[in-house]
Amino acid sequence: MNDIQVSPKLVVRDATAAIAFMVDVLDATEGPVHRHAGTVQHATVHVAGRALSLKDADEHDPVPSPGAIIEVVCADPDAVAERALAQGADVVFPVDDQPYGARAGRLVDPWGTQWLVTTPVAPT
Repeated sequence: MNDIQVSPKLVVRDATAAIAFMVDVLDATEGPVHRHAGTVQHATVHVAGRALSLKDADEHDPVPSPGAIIEVVCADPDAVAERALAQGADVVFPVDDQPYGARAGRLVDPWGTQWLVTTPVAPT
């Protein structure tokens, strides 16, 4: 069967703010947001043509411990990192030329998700 698709779903505190962060930092497009009793039960954002789902944490889906790193391949990782920092992200490691042929850096957003922003460059 070749009909398998995989996409991440983030469980966060304050999904509405996380969506705004993605729109501001990653130029994401907000998709449908389904709310129930004042919480986001399911939301979709599109980043570079790829869907990413998220929801508010609750008693059935608590915030998981950090462990996921989402890689964002972009033309200008320095600019993306600057926007993320302006929106409250912290640096895990700064954007720099890496020996494996990428200009990359990692940030952690206010909800604990780590974002690796990267673009290919000639290996150093």
